[in-house]
Amino acid sequence: MATGRALLALAFLVILWLEPYPTVRDSGVSLLLLSFYLFWAAGLMVIAWRSWWFDYVLAPVAQGIDIAMFVGAVYLAENYNTEFQSPFLAFAAFLLIAAMVRWNWRATALTALVLLLTNMLFGLMLYASGYEIDLFRLSRRIVYIVLLSSMLVWLSMSRGGQRMAAMPAPQGVRGERRDLVVDGALAYIAALLGARKAVFAFASHEEPWIELREFGLDGVTLRRLEPGKFADELLTPRRTALFDTVRQRELVETDNSGLLVARSGPNAGAVSPALALELGINEGLIVPVQCATGAGQIIVSEADSLSFDDIRLLAAFGDEIAHALDREEMARLTRVEVETGVRQAVARDLHDSVAQFLAGTLFRLEALRRWIHEGNNPDGEIDSIKSALRREQAQLRLLIERLRRGQEGDRRTEIAEELQALLAEAGAHWSIATELHVPPYPLLIPVQLSHEIRQIVREAIANAARHGNCRTVSVAIIHTKGQLRLSISDDGVGFAGPSALLRPRSISERVEALGGHFELHTGAGGARLEIALNAGELA
Repeated sequence: MATGRALLALAFLVILWLEPYPTVRDSGVSLLLLSFYLFWAAGLMVIAWRSWWFDYVLAPVAQGIDIAMFVGAVYLAENYNTEFQSPFLAFAAFLLIAAMVRWNWRATALTALVLLLTNMLFGLMLYASGYEIDLFRLSRRIVYIVLLSSMLVWLSMSRGGQRMAAMPAPQGVRGERRDLVVDGALAYIAALLGARKAVFAFASHEEPWIELREFGLDGVTLRRLEPGKFADELLTPRRTALFDTVRQRELVETDNSGLLVARSGPNAGAVSPALALELGINEGLIVPVQCATGAGQIIVSEADSLSFDDIRLLAAFGDEIAHALDREEMARLTRVEVETGVRQAVARDLHDSVAQFLAGTLFRLEALRRWIHEGNNPDGEIDSIKSALRREQAQLRLLIERLRRGQEGDRRTEIAEELQALLAEAGAHWSIATELHVPPYPLLIPVQLSHEIRQIVREAIANAARHGNCRTVSVAIIHTKGQLRLSISDDGVGFAGPSALLRPRSISERVEALGGHFELHTGAGGARLEIALNAGELA
């Protein structure tokens, strides 16, 4: 804006000087006025490149002088022969765009209003003083100001007062890229602002230290700080700001509208960030980063040229970094939850199959020892145990293959046939009688659900044989109203205590994971498990 103002003033002065037609009013006054304005614009340009503080503080003064210069130039420089060579349009557009870029749509609307009223007042004053004023031309300019202002106010409202910040996405697996996100952000910000140093300090809600990452000429370095000095500062919400600790100056956002406030001396409450002082940073830009896992700050220093416009840019960038960190944390928690679920599922499968089978095998080996001591031939029992081991080995291989393949898709199986084979095998293994009651129609269910039901039945039989000392286990399964209802009962001693407190853990976890319902009934005549699982319509 400062460079554009200077070029506009220079162009206007040169064009007026080279104008072949005389102006209506004193051209000498016009040239003198424009010469002073050119020096003023050049000074503002130098200030804008050297001092973000004076660039912002002098902005309202510059806007007022621009408006006065606009009105004066329009009336002093016009002539009858070159109506459409008037600087009216260029100056009006510059003033409104400057207000839009510097502040927001309200400032743009206010500039338009002041411009309109000043233009009307100046024209009427000249007309009342006896100067020749074309009222039709004055009215037409007023209409032009209204139309141009309306368009730029709308554009300012659509713009939202912020430049968009697009952070480059890092490579790697989601949930494991947090450090890459932060390091990439620091490098990008430093390149964007031409800064030689960018620091990220973060106080986690869970860790007892401050994480400090520094980006410089040697890359990124990491160290940890004691939380005592900086935790309160990092966790306290604040706004993006330019600061100068030596001169005690601060330019800070007020709210989400994009307005900035310049504070100095005692009025600059946070003009000396403790972290910046600790790192030896006297001037820079500080950006808060607030996310779900904690809060921190990014401090950019040793930049080629900082501007108040960088505050809005970096504020948006700080929000984007916070969102990226939240996404990484969400992905990490999702991965942890999935891994935990897989571990729990594998643990249940190993407990309900391998562990229970090995426990049953120990019972059979102990019985075989007594059988041998009584002088009986052990060959038949040994062959039975070997067959059981082979079957269990095959089941274990199927489990491993299922884990490798993942989901089984829509493949279905007949659960009644699988339960019939399972009960025959479990009855022989635990030396008990088993019964299966199924409906007269086929029960085709997904392979994954079939596996879960087999594991539930296997665990229930093992518990009944080991802890209930039962002689018979009865299993019944039916399909009704989109549910599979499974009933497992035995004639053992039951559970010693309230059934609500003695729910078998593995079975309960499986039923809950499947979104089903589980009830346990126990008494002197044995125990009964009533399980309802969502199965939808049968194939």
